[in-house]
Amino acid sequence: MATNAPVLNAQSSSVLRPVILHSLLFVLLMVTATGLSALFTAVFHGFNAQQVSTDQLAMALTFTLVGIPLAWLLWRSVRKRLARPTAFDSAIWSLQASAVYLVTLAASSCALLGLLAGFVPSSNYAWQSTLAVALGWGAVCLWQHRQITSARTAPRQFAQLAATVGNYFSLVLFALSLVATLKASLEILIRPEGTLAGPTGMPNLLAALIWLAGSLGLWVWHWKLRRVQQMADLLNNILLVVLGLAAPALAFLLMIAELFSWVWPQAWTAQERAGLFHEGGPNLLAILIASAVVWIYHQSQLHTGLHSRAVISAARLALSAVSLAVLATGLGMVVNALFAAIGSTVSVSYSADLLGHGLGLLGFGTAAWLWHFKPWKPSPAESRSAYLVLFFGASSLVALISLLVFGYRIFEFYLEPESRLDSLLNTVRAPLGWLVATAAVASYHFALWRTDKDAKAGSSGKSTTTRDAVTRRAVVIVAPAASEPMAAQLKARPELSLIWIASAGSALDDRAEVSVLARIDEYLACESGPVLAIANEDGTVQFTELA
Repeated sequence: MATNAPVLNAQSSSVLRPVILHSLLFVLLMVTATGLSALFTAVFHGFNAQQVSTDQLAMALTFTLVGIPLAWLLWRSVRKRLARPTAFDSAIWSLQASAVYLVTLAASSCALLGLLAGFVPSSNYAWQSTLAVALGWGAVCLWQHRQITSARTAPRQFAQLAATVGNYFSLVLFALSLVATLKASLEILIRPEGTLAGPTGMPNLLAALIWLAGSLGLWVWHWKLRRVQQMADLLNNILLVVLGLAAPALAFLLMIAELFSWVWPQAWTAQERAGLFHEGGPNLLAILIASAVVWIYHQSQLHTGLHSRAVISAARLALSAVSLAVLATGLGMVVNALFAAIGSTVSVSYSADLLGHGLGLLGFGTAAWLWHFKPWKPSPAESRSAYLVLFFGASSLVALISLLVFGYRIFEFYLEPESRLDSLLNTVRAPLGWLVATAAVASYHFALWRTDKDAKAGSSGKSTTTRDAVTRRAVVIVAPAASEPMAAQLKARPELSLIWIASAGSALDDRAEVSVLARIDEYLACESGPVLAIANEDGTVQFTELA
């Protein structure tokens, strides 16, 4: 035990030291960026006491004059370790550098785009603080990017992590900017009186276009020039499926279901329906179009040959999961709406509105699920076993929670008569709808999982039998006709496919038979192919390999 203690202490020290060093470096770089931003703000305001307080100036000087030297000294120590890093050192360096790159990229790019867009609505824009943030955080971002891409200090573990997280941040920023641009454009089309001036006029559209152009350029730079498009590591594949496919697919399905509920026949006048489209239509259509653009583009990337079958299968199952979640939500809302229509105190407009939302989610979720999951098409059991188990577990958990809420509402209805609703049906209809939907989903996935399990077991048994049949060795033995007992011993061995050919001559005596069996066993142990064995009366055997 005493001899093991120094070894354990050395191992823990080698693990904790890089973690502590890179954590301190991350904090010091954040302090440096904050101090530079505050110092630039004071410089741009001309150190005006009315614009920059004494506390702000003291903080800026402290963070800058303390953060930069300490970060430089610590970086010198870290850089020496990066000359010959261990795998753990390189992994921690990659995580820390990627975190710094992501934070500084987000702060500086948003500040720069906000600065450019801020001059559009008003020429009196207070640009000093925004420009200071862009310069301060941008300087740290450029330094960090240089270290990541340098041949001397580039991470060896997770080398593509920084480019990956930067790419998908840029993608999210581009999607949000596209939504803002489409919304401003649709508002101009719907309300043309605000084109030249006003909160929804041309200035907002120009500002949104600046954000769109900047975010698009940032995303293209990561996607094309830094070649994130061609990366095939695990994190990139996960983010591609989650942010490039599943998230926009979910937004698209929710928005198109909402649009369906608006056109669903209800007790609305034409004026009320027009007012609804007038107020919420631009935002809804903008999200619908933007999510469709992002979804369709990344869906097309799956067919470029840059991604493996495993990634394509995972993307299909993720989209199936999103669609099924939308489907189950719609089914629960439909059941809830039907029970609400039966209840006496619920208004007809409420139940019709709830039914419209539910039918939209149910219809479009079902269409998307059928398109991606294809339940009628045979699928390898191995490729979707984890998906079925996860979805069965999730739906079972939601069903259990719904059952608990259902039971609670029943007891609450009878135990608290002064606070209960007019009927038991109105009390339990919401958890009952969720219970019906999740129980149906869980039952379907459990049945499908059992079917795949049985099919997998059957195919496994069949393949084992086929493999045994294929691996049985062909052995042809030529021996005197009276030597059948020896042949019976060899035929009893399951790994041999024995062919017995009787030859002329007297039967083998016991000693010769034992010698023949021993020589055949010795040959079969040394050689693996089919063989022709000719047994002689003296117990010797002549072997000839067969093709």
